[in-house]
Amino acid sequence: MVRSVSLALTGCAVLSAGLSAPPAAAERAASARLVHCGEATCLRLSGRRDGAATELRVDGRVLPVVGERSWQATVPLAVARGWRLTRGYAVPVVLVDHASGAERTLAVPLPPGALGARVQLASLIVSAR
Repeated sequence: MVRSVSLALTGCAVLSAGLSAPPAAAERAASARLVHCGEATCLRLSGRRDGAATELRVDGRVLPVVGERSWQATVPLAVARGWRLTRGYAVPVVLVDHASGAERTLAVPLPPGALGARVQLASLIVSAR
């Protein structure tokens, strides 16, 4: 009986520790979507960061950000099309904390076809199952 109570308490401690997400896990929830900005279409990146002092960069350039811990950056597609992407069709966003000097990179997944990438197909095979 004592052993089962201690195991239950240990299990509760492990579960409660998993529920409190560290800041890095909150930053992984960054997302991207297409929005209208005037007559054009823009890419809006959003996510969470430690504080307003944390700078966001893409390809070495600082992104203009709105918000403190919850941030948004809206960029015209003409600018976003020049960014280098990761293999998973994501934008690598670097978070730079000037207070500690730490840098973290987030891979923000893009909506399919957001940057107008076209693939040339040599052939297409369609089969019924």
